[in-house]
Amino acid sequence: MDLGFGNSNQVLGNQAANAVLQATKAQEEAVTAEIAAYDQLLDSNDTELEKLRERRLAQMKAGAEQRAKWLENGHGQYSELATGQHGGDVAKSFFDAAKKSARVVVHFYRPTTRSCDAFHRALADLAPKHPETRFLKLNVEGCDDVREGGAGAGAKYLVEKLGVVVMPTLLIVKERKAHHQLRGFDELGGREEFTANELAFVLGGHGALTRRDDEEVTPAFLEEGGGARGIVGINSLRMRFGGEGRGPRSGGFDDFEED
Repeated sequence: MDLGFGNSNQVLGNQAANAVLQATKAQEEAVTAEIAAYDQLLDSNDTELEKLRERRLAQMKAGAEQRAKWLENGHGQYSELATGQHGGDVAKSFFDAAKKSARVVVHFYRPTTRSCDAFHRALADLAPKHPETRFLKLNVEGCDDVREGGAGAGAKYLVEKLGVVVMPTLLIVKERKAHHQLRGFDELGGREEFTANELAFVLGGHGALTRRDDEEVTPAFLEEGGGARGIVGINSLRMRFGGEGRGPRSGGFDDFEED
């Protein structure tokens, strides 16, 4: 088939034509399969349709129950890790959250660091859209206040144990394991002006959430290196939860071992 590319480029023209034909064939096969599925549904008897309906209702019920459980555990909102009366309470809150939720994203921030505001805005946007993930923030201001009952005791313990060295940092926890850190904006094209969709794209790449179809990113973001791992962050660590009422000072949160 002569596509007008000239003799020297005829091979390239044939390859392009073959690619178009293969793509068209794949589309036709997909349409045929979809039509066959509808035909099968129309040909089904009442018993088969009832079974299909029951399966769908069971799926919907399971989904609603899971969503209710997530909301009960604090999902659907971007919230501060509870500090309570004593500084160690923030560490206990962290481990409790990781124990109850399969996927957790924790923003380590400092109020005086203005670049943290970009993550505050994006995470507040993502939290209600992604109930499958728990979104938390942890104020590390006052980490030096580690006296008995000091406000920074628990935060300082977590910062040192997890190796948090940059503000802002997002820590991804999956199945009780500290999976990855997003340090600064390296994985977001190096820009503070990133969008919530772009952050969702990066978090989804690390399995921290399930990407939605309406969370599109631009080719420019991908060309800038958005979503690249950049600085890979911390090693994988497994959390082991201590007994009730034990804090970081008494060894209750000696909870990590190299995987």
